[in-house]
Parts: sequence; C-alpha cells; structure tokens
Amino acid sequence: MKQNVADLLNAQVNKEFYSAYLYLGISKFFTKAKLYGFANWYRVQATEEQEHAMKIYDYLLDSKQDVCLEAIDKVDIKIESALAAVIEADKHEQYITAEICKIMDLAIAENDYTTQSFLDWFIEEQKEEEENSRKMISRVEAVGSDRRLLYMLDKKIERSVSNPPLQKRKL
Repeated sequence: MKQNVADLLNAQVNKEFYSAYLYLGISKFFTKAKLYGFANWYRVQATEEQEHAMKIYDYLLDSKQDVCLEAIDKVDIKIESALAAVIEADKHEQYITAEICKIMDLAIAENDYTTQSFLDWFIEEQKEEEENSRKMISRVEAVGSDRRLLYMLDKKIERSVSNPPLQKRKL
C-alpha cells in the first residue's frame, strides 16, 4: 500500500471515531428530550462507527502500516429539535460517504486492488446508512410538531433497535 493511501485511511480512522462522538452528542439531545428510542438508535450508531474505525485500524495494521491515532475533535453542535438532529446526522453520513469515495478514488488511481476490495464494504455500508438517515428525516418530518406522534415514533424506533434500550432516568 502506498503511503498516500495509508494516510487517507489513517485520517478516516479519526473521522469514524468523531462520528461516534457526534452520534453520542445526538443521543444526549434525545435523552434530555426523553425520546429514549431515538437516543438508543443514535447510541447504537455510535457503537457502529467505533466498529468502522477499528475495521480500518485493523486493516492498516494487517497491511503493515502504522496507525496514527490523532485527537478527536470536540462535538460542538447546537440541536434545537428532533428534525434538526436527524438532519445533522444525515449531513454527516453524506460527508463520510464522500470521504470514503475519496479514498476509493485514490486506491483506484494507485491500482491498489486490495484496498479497493476492502473499501467495497464501506461503500455498501454508507449506502445503507444514508438510506436509513433519509428515512429517519422523512418520518420525523411526517410527524411535524405533533409531540404525541413524535413519542409514538420514538416507541416504534425503540422496538426496532436490536440493543437493549437505554436505562430511563428517574424523575
């Protein structure tokens, strides 16, 4: 693997860990809003992003490349509503997709077929992530400002997440 490809993969490790931080921030917003289904959804997303980072980390090490673990930027987002939160997540997924595509473009230019094969999984994963985030936006838009419908949607999301729900805090 050429160093320029390894450098982009290293940078992507950091971006995936930042994604986990971002989703924890979104989860925190939903927890404070007592929308525990949404909160758990984004907490699960955070775990998935950590797994993505580790997948790249392992690939680099297996390819005899160094892994440079950089500082992870502070998540500094201002979320005012459920809709703003899911839109923020969607924008971030689009950004990550573009970053994965940049690495793929470089791997193609460098005739790095092994990395291209490795990245195929991430491209499919991003396709799924963007589809999920678009669905989430559509659902939240559909309920509009009706809090009862938002809570019903929250319960539906809570049932759809495979991980156990977050512990609800006592009032």
